[in-house]
Amino acid sequence: MKIGIDESGTFVYTDADNSWNCVVAYVYPEVHNRLIQEHVRQLVRRYARPGGGEVKLRDLGEPAYLDFLARLHELDGVLYSIAVNASTNTPTVVADHQADQVRRMLAHVDKMLYQSGRDGVRDLARRVGDLSHQLYIQMVCQVQLVIQILHSAVLFFVQRHPRTLGRFRWRIDQKNSSPTAYEKAYAQLLPAFLQTASLHEPVPMLEGADYRWFDRFHFPEGEEPTYLHDTYGLEIDDSDERKLNIGQLVREDVRFVDSRLDAGVQVADLLASGLRRCLRSQFANNELVASRIGALMVQRQHNNVPVQLITLSSEEQEADVQVYSSLLAMRANARPMLVRRERP
Repeated sequence: MKIGIDESGTFVYTDADNSWNCVVAYVYPEVHNRLIQEHVRQLVRRYARPGGGEVKLRDLGEPAYLDFLARLHELDGVLYSIAVNASTNTPTVVADHQADQVRRMLAHVDKMLYQSGRDGVRDLARRVGDLSHQLYIQMVCQVQLVIQILHSAVLFFVQRHPRTLGRFRWRIDQKNSSPTAYEKAYAQLLPAFLQTASLHEPVPMLEGADYRWFDRFHFPEGEEPTYLHDTYGLEIDDSDERKLNIGQLVREDVRFVDSRLDAGVQVADLLASGLRRCLRSQFANNELVASRIGALMVQRQHNNVPVQLITLSSEEQEADVQVYSSLLAMRANARPMLVRRERP
C-alpha cells in the first residue's frame, strides 16, 4: 500500500481558540496508483499556478474541491488524521510534556546490560529534548497517526485488498532539500515508540482473513523482543500470537519526498488543508465539505469521531459546537470497517 503523509498548520502556540493544526495520511492500494496520478495531473493542468507544479487548496474554489473529494471517494483510499488545537498547547504545557518524555526514556537506562544500548537510548532522549516545541508536537501527532494506521488500515485492507499488505510505502512531505533534524529524529524515534506501543496493545487481526502477504512483518517464532520485560520489568501482552516487527514495517520503505513529485503526498496535502479549514468552519458549505471528507475516512473503534483530537495538556478539553457538528458529519459518512459477507 501507499501512504502519503502531510500536515497543515504551524503547530505553534496561539491564544486564539479553534487554531486547529493537523497531520493526515492518505492510504491507498497501489492498484490505484495510475488513477490517483491522473486525478492529480488533471488538477495541476486546470488549477496550478504558472510554474508551481502542484495544486494548493487556495487554488481551488469550493465546487472544485468538492468534486475532487467525490472523485477520491470512488477509490478505496482511506484518510487518517490527527488534529490538535494549538491554543491548548502553551509553551509550559509542551515543555513539561517533552521533559517528562525524556525522563521516561532515561528512567531505566542504567539497567541496560550493554554500553552501546545505554548510549543509544541517551542519544534518542537527547534528540527528543532538542526538538523545538513545534517539531515535538508534530512528532507526537505523527506517532499517533501511524498507530491509527496500523490499528485500522491493516484491518480495512485485509478485507478488500489483502495483497496490498505485502509492502508499506511511506511517503512524507519534505520541507527542505536536505534532511532536517525532525526527519533524522523521526527515523530513529518512531520505530522505538511504535514497537513499545504494539507490545502493550497489539495490532488487531480479523479471524479468518487472508494475512499471507502481511506475514513477513512478524518476528520469526522464538525471536520476539523480550527486552522491555527482561530489562525494565514491563508487563506486555503474553498471548500466543506472533508479534509484529514494527520497526521493519515502518522503516523498510520510507522516504521524505518533494510533494510535487508524488501524487499521494499531493492528495494528502489537499486533504490536510481541507480538514484544517473545515475544523475552523471556513467553507461556505462547511457541513457538506465535512460530509465529503468523512466519506474518505473509516469507522473508528467505539464509534469515536474519525478525526483523533489530541492535546498535550493534562486538563480536559472540549471542542466547540461548530467543530463537533463537523466531526459528527464526518462520522455519519465514514466508510464501514467491516465488509458484510453473505452467509453460504
